[in-house]
Amino acid sequence: MKTYPTSGPSRTGVLIAAAVVIVLAGLFGVRLLAVQAPGGNTIAAPPGRVAAPEPFGAAGLEVPCWSCPSARSWPVRFRTDLDLLAPLGDGPVNAAEWFAAFEKGRGRRADEAQAMMTRRFEHDPELGMVVAPDDELLLEAEPWVDQATMRFYPEIFRMEGAETRITNLLVMLTFARSWTARGVDAEDPEKGVEDCRRAVRLGRLLRQDDVVIINDLVGLACIHIGSRGIYRIAQRKGDLELALLASVILGEVAPQRLMTAKRISTIDLAPYLRRDASERFRLDLPDTQVDALVDLAGGLSERRFFGEVILTSNVILHFGTPDQQGRMRILLDELAAAADPIIADFATWALDNPPTDEQLAEFYPHPMER
Repeated sequence: MKTYPTSGPSRTGVLIAAAVVIVLAGLFGVRLLAVQAPGGNTIAAPPGRVAAPEPFGAAGLEVPCWSCPSARSWPVRFRTDLDLLAPLGDGPVNAAEWFAAFEKGRGRRADEAQAMMTRRFEHDPELGMVVAPDDELLLEAEPWVDQATMRFYPEIFRMEGAETRITNLLVMLTFARSWTARGVDAEDPEKGVEDCRRAVRLGRLLRQDDVVIINDLVGLACIHIGSRGIYRIAQRKGDLELALLASVILGEVAPQRLMTAKRISTIDLAPYLRRDASERFRLDLPDTQVDALVDLAGGLSERRFFGEVILTSNVILHFGTPDQQGRMRILLDELAAAADPIIADFATWALDNPPTDEQLAEFYPHPMER
């Protein structure tokens, strides 16, 4: 039996808002889920120290070959050491304690987040909508991205199968854009670079959980935004080594999006779901797609992709052919025995909870009819 990594699940399905799709490169649709707000997240962040990046030499930089055959086995992570560009802080608390409070509609500070959205304005076509450099929430957020960790699952948010929820990711994108905008506008390039590094740190923190794909992609977007800002500043001040480092990191963003999209397309059931004359869902899935799903599960090294495999397997388990259902039960039984408790619990949920027509309609809003 395969040894599964110690990390958890996610969900893709319904297309998210067009603006977010553009930010994430518009490669595929993902379902934005909300998150249950923990109570009382108005505490101040304890101070954290952020070390200066380690010196590096341009001659020692390598450009990862994501198009080479060897890249097929790479995890969907940066190959370049991001500590060279933007080291994490050493703050002692979980930054998710603060960011979780802005969950749309349910977080204790959701109204403040919504008010911040109304304060946005367009900075330029590249950075898009930002808030003022001295916006109260932007300033309050700064020490929180100097913390060493950001863990939402299961420390703060429960894993609830297909209903697992997330915090307000548009708030995070707004912070990353706004710090970067303040950075590229700064008269002092050193202070400007520090602001852009703050956006990169936010992205790195958001990717720590490795549980929900949309969280990971927004984290990747924050890293892209901040690195692009650093590149602009370095180019302007003639720091060619820093510009080269930023450009190498920027060059790793698109391949990670594409590899994520490829894995999601492998398990996308939308082309095979049908509605019959009574509006009931039916699945007409070729066995080759089941083969691809099993092969994908056998080669995964990151847990956020297991959630997609599990949710797709859950549909096939209840709507596939008898042979396909048997194969999915074997796969889910294996995952339910995984060492990672998040993967195991999620697979157990999938074995016990058939998808309803209402859930399928939400995940797959435009099935073919026949």
